[in-house]
Amino acid sequence: MKRSLLLLAICLSFSVVSNAQTRKPVRKTTTPEVKTPAPPSTNGKFKFYYSKEKDGFFNDTDGKDYIVVTAEGKSTSDIKSSLMSTLSSMYSNPSKVISTLGDNIINVTAYASDVFQYPFASSLKHYSFTYNIKMEIKDGKVKLDTPSFSNILEQEVFMGQTIGTEYLDTKGLYMALFFAKELEQAKVESLINSHITKIVSGLSSNSDW
Repeated sequence: MKRSLLLLAICLSFSVVSNAQTRKPVRKTTTPEVKTPAPPSTNGKFKFYYSKEKDGFFNDTDGKDYIVVTAEGKSTSDIKSSLMSTLSSMYSNPSKVISTLGDNIINVTAYASDVFQYPFASSLKHYSFTYNIKMEIKDGKVKLDTPSFSNILEQEVFMGQTIGTEYLDTKGLYMALFFAKELEQAKVESLINSHITKIVSGLSSNSDW
């Protein structure tokens, strides 16, 4: 009986060793890496230029007459929804300022009062205007065209009293900005570029997309 049990034990041990030697190695599976989209960003900001070659507001990075905001992984409808929400928060009466054209174009047309000024002789000239910014949307991007201006009002003030008013064309506005120097130019740049900053911030906050 003991001899039989010993033979059985030897046979079992040979079987275990044989199976261990013939068993195929188990392949390790790797989980594919999921790339996280880059956060929304802009390729520049609008800067005022006044020269023989060009005058107006242009991309300070490449000199083009538009800015592109990139929002990887976001669809046209998602971007439009975010833009409408962001722009609406910037104005007290957004329905009079914001309009849409089709599914991918948004226009902002707003009046800005006493945006900048500069000394002229013994008086001070103040400037107000209506500005328009066209925004075109496609998957993952927003294109903002250089602003256009209308209803440009120049008011000359002396000792707190308005002594003259005149409506200017766009060339007149740019010339006035040129004479107003960098500090006043920066006020208009800030007004325009605030839209870019708000748009990037609004797109960044929608992390559940």
